[in-house]
Amino acid sequence: MKRVLIILFILIIAVTFFFIFYKKDLSYEDKMKNLGYSSSEVSLILDNVSSQNYDLVLELGYDKSLINILNSNDYKENNFENYIKYYMKNKKANIGDIISIVNSNYDLMNYPASGLLANLVKEKYYINANVARYLDYGNSHDVNSKKIISIVNSKADLEFYSESYDSNLNDNNLILVNKFYHLKEDYVPNDLVTLSGQYNKGANNKMRKDAALAFMEMVDAAKLDNIILYNMSAYRDYNYQVNLYNKYIQRDGKEAADKYSARPGYSEHQSGLCSDLNNISDSFDGTDEAIWLKNNAYKYGFILRFPKDKEDITGYKYEPWHYRYVGKDAAKIIYDDDITLEEYYAYYIENTSN
Repeated sequence: MKRVLIILFILIIAVTFFFIFYKKDLSYEDKMKNLGYSSSEVSLILDNVSSQNYDLVLELGYDKSLINILNSNDYKENNFENYIKYYMKNKKANIGDIISIVNSNYDLMNYPASGLLANLVKEKYYINANVARYLDYGNSHDVNSKKIISIVNSKADLEFYSESYDSNLNDNNLILVNKFYHLKEDYVPNDLVTLSGQYNKGANNKMRKDAALAFMEMVDAAKLDNIILYNMSAYRDYNYQVNLYNKYIQRDGKEAADKYSARPGYSEHQSGLCSDLNNISDSFDGTDEAIWLKNNAYKYGFILRFPKDKEDITGYKYEPWHYRYVGKDAAKIIYDDDITLEEYYAYYIENTSN
């Protein structure tokens, strides 16, 4: 009996010491060391990973990429779980790209990590709903991420006129009319006013009220700088555009006409918000009047509608004489960021309404 008690005592002591040391051995610190992490790496993990994610570290096992993630200047502790989940799907990807993509907070977990995607999410006018088209276009065209965003947001990655949408009249001064958005045949603005006197020298002399008032304010301001501006062609109805467009087709052919003239219903002139000023000719470019407009029109709510080097976005050749009223706030953004109305509309109007 005495012998049995001695054995039981020894067993109790052994079990006690076992649990004491076993508990120590099962600490997260020791478990991480057992996986192969050095003491400094373990310290890095414990200092930069929430305790609720320690099990995720153990599940990952020893992986130097974890240390690279934690050492990244852009590392955010609250994104740790997504870093690891995304990394597990993209083990061959650059860690910096993974960090950038996850930090964007866009829903991209099912898209393969790449330098292209990492650059796209950093762009100011990135729209998450367009990511698949961004990647398709970027992978098939040798252009930078900013250009990809501009092209796709403007739907210019599609063939012009290949899709057609009704222009949203509720957008008021920001209504978009281009090679994808059209006005109905019977649309006539209900607030057209006539430009007269020093403000007009053309037959098409009507504009919507807000645009007309801003136009006259701009012309008056230009005059103080010894710059004489006047309208040559503003509002044009649907039937007028039918005749104009057909005339250009007869003269130059349909393909050529589409580069400088809008099809009926797709002309911005029908909106009553734009004006062709002074000289509807390429010779207007570089004149004092054209330079003044380019530098000052935005202050009065007007934008150069078809800028140089933006033909692939707007679908039209450069027109230094064509200005469109959008209001001062939008005009300033478009001017400061050197974007088109298409790009502005996609990001600030369509993107916010979805």
